[in-house]
Amino acid sequence: MFTFHDGSILRIMTARDLVAVPVWKGNRTLDVAHAKTIAAAVTDIRTLDSGYRIVNYMEPDATGTPVRQSYLIDGQHRCHILRTSTELDFPVVVTEKDVASESDAIDFFNTINTVKPQQWSVDPALIVNLYIVELEKAFNKPKTKLIRPSTHRPYLSVDRLRDELKRHTLRAKAVMAFVANAKAKNEALLQDAIMRSNYDLVDNKRAIAVGFMLGLDLKWVKECI
Repeated sequence: MFTFHDGSILRIMTARDLVAVPVWKGNRTLDVAHAKTIAAAVTDIRTLDSGYRIVNYMEPDATGTPVRQSYLIDGQHRCHILRTSTELDFPVVVTEKDVASESDAIDFFNTINTVKPQQWSVDPALIVNLYIVELEKAFNKPKTKLIRPSTHRPYLSVDRLRDELKRHTLRAKAVMAFVANAKAKNEALLQDAIMRSNYDLVDNKRAIAVGFMLGLDLKWVKECI
């Protein structure tokens, strides 16, 4: 229908197709009370026909072939209400944007979510986003993406990283210290692997080749916090 200046597009899809799109894991924690408030005010489910935003990644499937994967990045409360309805054969308007990295998705999310800034200090999901952005800045280069939306070792999957970060108590003010620790840990693991001539395992050999050990396991996360 329309292409915006940032490259995102406005298009129509059915509500049934929309509810099949998984929610982006970097979203705010679902506020069930807020969803109930919206639901109580809805007299016709078809009024929930706009206000949705989707990001698209290229992710490898089980065979390693890149495929286009979509995630709902805005409108999760309205979509949560839609999922409770069986009358979903009506059109909804969505905004879609292709992103190349998790940082791009987070930037898009931040652009469209400027309300409730205090949640950065209280919502664990948003604090995790801060950590991921800074880690990607530290390790991802224009030609080499060591941290990726979905990938295989020795590269680090954002989904695995996000899940591990959520297991710990994070502080927004400690982000840069965590990144510095992660860089030092990667270098220490790399030098140890080289000194031990640890080329026997395929994953180790690949990790040494790209100079990145943090994708092999996630024990370092707890150690660096």
